[in-house]
Amino acid sequence: FAELKAIGARLLFLHTYAARFRQEGGPSRVPPGVARCVKAVPGDAAGYPDAFDHDPATRALHVGDGEFAPVTAEVYGFQVSGLQVVRSWLRSRMRQGAGRKSSPLDDIRPQRWTAAHTNELLDLLWVLEATVALRPEQARLLDAVTAGDCLAADDLPPVPAAMRQPPKPRAGKAALL
Repeated sequence: FAELKAIGARLLFLHTYAARFRQEGGPSRVPPGVARCVKAVPGDAAGYPDAFDHDPATRALHVGDGEFAPVTAEVYGFQVSGLQVVRSWLRSRMRQGAGRKSSPLDDIRPQRWTAAHTNELLDLLWVLEATVALRPEQARLLDAVTAGDCLAADDLPPVPAAMRQPPKPRAGKAALL
């Protein structure tokens, strides 16, 4: 249990960009990984990227005329519930943007790639590098848990009837339909 708790805390630390589960005396931000900006994305309006791609052979992530490396195929292809994390992040930051538009405010876009964009992309890559590196340990722990004794449903106490009903809406709160 302690090992599961520790790996869960580490993932929450990473996935909240160090906002949660900081260790006493530990880092206050996501530790740098191996990916680096090896060629800067131009910071002028003409150099704002229109496209990006990943070359798994060279482990290079090209963002417009810029390059980030090394970026493994596992990091570039990392998905959460089908969402391709790096691709989604980059698509929304390309010159034309991407994603759902909910108001005219969505048309207000940056005019150039900034140092903050580069730093945010590196932070994302480092979070994903660390997450991918934890996968073997997660698999080992999952195997240990599933190989252990399990409780049968009959071993659990009965659920009281009052807890089997959904809660009633509180006064003053609109019920969700």
